[in-house]
Amino acid sequence: MCEHVRGRVSLVLYRHSLIAKGEKLTARDLASPPPQGENGAPEIMQVKAELKDGALLPKHYPPKMRVMPSGRAVVCFEEEGWVENNASNRWDQLAADLATNATTLGRIRLALQKPVLDNNLDFSQGAKMLLPHLSPARSLTFWFGAESQLALHEGRTRDALPALLSVIQLPRLMAEDHVLISELVRIAIAGIARADTWEALHADGWTDGDLARVQQALASQSFADAMVRALQSEVVHCSSSFDCFRKSNKETVALLDSMQLFQLADEADWPLWEEALKKIPSGEALLDFLKKQVYCHLWRFAWLDQCERRYLENSYHLLEIARTATTNKSFLALEPTIDRLREGWTSRNFYDRLRNPAPDVFSSLPTVISKAMRAETERSLVICAAALKRYTLRHGSPPASLDALVPEFLSSVPIDYMDGKPIKYRLDGGGSFVLYSVGADGKDDGGNLALLPDKANRHNLWDRKDWVWPAPAKPDEIRAYRREL
Repeated sequence: MCEHVRGRVSLVLYRHSLIAKGEKLTARDLASPPPQGENGAPEIMQVKAELKDGALLPKHYPPKMRVMPSGRAVVCFEEEGWVENNASNRWDQLAADLATNATTLGRIRLALQKPVLDNNLDFSQGAKMLLPHLSPARSLTFWFGAESQLALHEGRTRDALPALLSVIQLPRLMAEDHVLISELVRIAIAGIARADTWEALHADGWTDGDLARVQQALASQSFADAMVRALQSEVVHCSSSFDCFRKSNKETVALLDSMQLFQLADEADWPLWEEALKKIPSGEALLDFLKKQVYCHLWRFAWLDQCERRYLENSYHLLEIARTATTNKSFLALEPTIDRLREGWTSRNFYDRLRNPAPDVFSSLPTVISKAMRAETERSLVICAAALKRYTLRHGSPPASLDALVPEFLSSVPIDYMDGKPIKYRLDGGGSFVLYSVGADGKDDGGNLALLPDKANRHNLWDRKDWVWPAPAKPDEIRAYRREL
């Protein structure tokens, strides 16, 4: 009873303090006037279901931007085919799949252009809120990406533009969700679009107007600001879940089970009797009963409010980090703060774990802020690369610095969201250039492509000392790539 009263008072006082700061705690607080215009999201989901699986698509799509150990990458649309799971795939097979679905893909492209893309999520459902649109949205990247690659392979460069723009614009389909998982899917799609754009920028036949449209589509995206909104909505989303916990023990058990929140302690903390129970007949059933019908009732009465109070406090610490990172356009400056918070989140004794049974998700949540800032950095790099292509088309060679792109091709030099400074660039002789971010460690190594000491994944450009916009692979690297297939 003492814990119940203490938790209730603490939660009420903390919620009042958040409201006094102007924070939004309910779905009603987050509600905004409905967007004006025709909503294309329902049509996209409906039409997506009409796509017919072919010999290759949607499972076997062409590779893109295959990074070699040197950090250069293979332009895959120039290859005669590709091998996957020891099976050779041909462009004519891909062409047949796309021809079958050409009308359907065209309708989806048109719907993507509509002024509103809103999936009408119901935040009051808490953890039970359904998100059936996420998987179809990600699947569309493979269809449009394959369509772009085929056009580039066949030398129809400008025909690749509608599909390329569709891939770049797909994150719009979830931009109004303001949900953490939706933001992570948006970031994943943006990563796929980055590879598609890299491939396209190595094709001939573009006009300045084409590339300007690519830049405009990229400039319309937002990931850092969107992550702040998603984290804010996540607080409301979870508060709705706590309301569900208060209503029903059966519903609480189902939700806690689905969220794997019955991990009460580290293995070393479990009493010996628990291991003994597991070894006797019906012991696991008895243990399950104790957890779900004894402990769960106890937790709901004594500690639920304390658990929600702790969740709110940690969530708003994280939200402040995201806001600061977004305002300063720099993630790495906040790492000491994140490390201190992680230490506090993970330092829990056995009684703390009884009160807060969830595995401590907060220690991993700062990675979502990092993902958003990395997505912004990659977007800056792609915008720069498109602007450099435009400059070269108009002037015959790359500029001496990125400042030369302003204001003809850029309003300002895009920011590296890792250190808060402009994207780095230098001419490298022979008409080539080095375009890069300082990368995950925040140190400017002059465009160094070497892997970081504790990293081994050559395909992940964030595992290198600097994130460098890849140059096309050399002939010997292309031959090595083909031998690896």
